[in-house]
Amino acid sequence: MRILTQLSAALVLAGTLLGVSAAPALADPDGARAVSVRTDPDGARAVSVRTDPVYSSGDCEINRAVDGPVAGGSQCAGADLSGEKLAQSAFQGANLSGATLARADVQDSNFEGANLTGADFSATRIVSANLTGAGILPATLDVTADSADGAPVTFTPTLPTGLTMTGCTIAGEPVESGAVFPLGMSGVVCSFASSRPNETATALVQISVTTPATTAPPVPVFTQAPVTQGAGRTGLPPETLTVLLIGGGGVLVLGIIALVVRGARSSRADRGRGRH
Repeated sequence: MRILTQLSAALVLAGTLLGVSAAPALADPDGARAVSVRTDPDGARAVSVRTDPVYSSGDCEINRAVDGPVAGGSQCAGADLSGEKLAQSAFQGANLSGATLARADVQDSNFEGANLTGADFSATRIVSANLTGAGILPATLDVTADSADGAPVTFTPTLPTGLTMTGCTIAGEPVESGAVFPLGMSGVVCSFASSRPNETATALVQISVTTPATTAPPVPVFTQAPVTQGAGRTGLPPETLTVLLIGGGGVLVLGIIALVVRGARSSRADRGRGRH
């Protein structure tokens, strides 16, 4: 009986130790992730998640969209991804130059900022994929207008093999390449299709239309006012005043002479009367 009690105690102790140090693995229903749960001696539980890529071959790894893109973007230049099931994948910033995605399923995948130069999308399922800034159309178009009426904007896509541009819209209204856009920012959504019917991917293009800035000559902080000759003076100019003074002096002298002459004549007349 004592032996059974000791054996039971040993089993309980072993189970406790296993609960502290072991990390039971849990798997998601789809088997995509492995989740390990570890219980620390103080009772705290730490959960670590290991994300499995949706595709991995050599240097080419592709994550699911829910997990975000591979650090630095998937390096899949020249990779053969034909026929692969890559729906809802994170291709942001990926290098897919020369890659083959013919007949692959990339629906709902995000290719924003990816390099698709020379890629092959023949018969690829691309419905609802995001191709913004993936080199097909620029993410931003800056256009300078000659007047306040706006400027024409041309959409010239660089298409990978197997894709065609089906059209562009603004708020659901069709807009043709070469249409005049008003000053300011406009958002245009362009659609692309492979040979699969009724399936399109989209790319957003932000169009900025501005007028050339007119710059005035620089104005000094302290500007000295131009000095005009004679500024601050009032009345007649100096030349006129000189003439008037000379003329007035002459008149005054003549007046004095006239008074002296007149006085002399009066004195002589008075003397003449006295003699008679």
